[in-house]
Amino acid sequence: MESQIREPLGQMKDDWNRRAVENACWYINTLRLDQTEEEFDRSGVEAVAQWILPELELLTQCAEPKTLSLLEIGCGIGRMTRPLAAIFGEVHSTDVSGEMVERARTRLADLDNVTFYETSGIDVGPLPDEYFDIIYSIFVFQHVPTKAAIRSTLIDAWRVLKPGGLLRFQTNGVTAESFLTAPKNSWVGETFPEADVRELASELGARVVSIYGADTMYCFSTLRKADLEVAPLQKLSPVIEYHGRADDPEICKIPAAGNDAWLSLVISGFDPRLADINQIRVEIGGTLVVPRYAGQIRPHYRRSLPPNCESMLYIESPVPHGLPPGSALVRILDQQTGISSPGRMIEIAESVPVATTMISFRNVVDYGTDIEVSGPKSMVTIFVVGLDRTASIDNVRLRVAGREIAPHYVGYDASVASYKVDLCLPEDSLSPGREICELLFNGIPSAPLELELKSVVSFR
Repeated sequence: MESQIREPLGQMKDDWNRRAVENACWYINTLRLDQTEEEFDRSGVEAVAQWILPELELLTQCAEPKTLSLLEIGCGIGRMTRPLAAIFGEVHSTDVSGEMVERARTRLADLDNVTFYETSGIDVGPLPDEYFDIIYSIFVFQHVPTKAAIRSTLIDAWRVLKPGGLLRFQTNGVTAESFLTAPKNSWVGETFPEADVRELASELGARVVSIYGADTMYCFSTLRKADLEVAPLQKLSPVIEYHGRADDPEICKIPAAGNDAWLSLVISGFDPRLADINQIRVEIGGTLVVPRYAGQIRPHYRRSLPPNCESMLYIESPVPHGLPPGSALVRILDQQTGISSPGRMIEIAESVPVATTMISFRNVVDYGTDIEVSGPKSMVTIFVVGLDRTASIDNVRLRVAGREIAPHYVGYDASVASYKVDLCLPEDSLSPGREICELLFNGIPSAPLELELKSVVSFR
């Protein structure tokens, strides 16, 4: 079985060794082909500021970061490693590419709290059991060519995580048939969607804290290893104490649809360390829905709550599709024990249609910002704010050069807190130069965005 897992990984190791020699900075940070080392390192600081710092308290579970050990899976040449080492007491970083690891060791030789390891592609290397407080991986598994290798690495990562520790990782969660059936390699890797994460968590006995960005390339999952010191589930008696819109606790009316149709609940009588969105359900207006988060109160929400709420459970749940405006009864249910909370009435508001905003265009070949008039780099991903769960390939169009183009995929992307739209530009009607684009959602156009189209250039 292990030999079958390893079979395509030799090529993956060779590919990333070649990329490390050819242009490591660009293959790791694909914003621009020619980057100075200072620009590259600055992008690592920005990535840590975007992905780690806003919810550092959740990752550390309010412990002092300098007392914690962190494992970074897929470090490359250390783009994020240096700023991580400035936060955590001990950092161990792994990569499948020996070339990447050697360059990282050279670049970060001045750091005495960082250790680097080359791995096989199916494990995290020769690390001791239950050693790390936090394990983190981002922009890595989306390049792994087999699901078996992703599973194997995550299982081994679970081995080295301490009880009570957190494993946070990003995978490609796309479930569109057109992508699932496309060939996979060490760049366009295999998917590991929400269903696979939940199945693996059940096998490991993990508590699923959160899954953001399901059905997108940026599916972020957080698993918690059970802590034997936590009280048993039977002693729980949950009561919903506060509710509000997920992005703003001061807003108590939750829209029936749209980007803001997410309900937050603050619940007493339930230890957040026991929360598991594999088991917890939220009943809203008679419909059971699966939350995307259940755990400690997120920092942006806690600031508006009384101090005595700090130890309460916090849940984020979608509003069921088709729920009419008006009053709705809400309660939570733990499916494992049958424990439920008393109901709480909330108000569902009418959703207000808003125009979308296009944030950026990326090609699907290397995820760069260079878009070409034909060929592989005319396949683009557009990041969009203003779509909602009703958005689909049937009601979204891109208007460019007098034509309306239908996408082949529409879905949510947690990395930029917006939706993404995948489509192919029409080769027969575009020329190099600048074109004004509009995205139509249910016929309502977005603000225009200028797109620079380039001539076809061979991929490096």
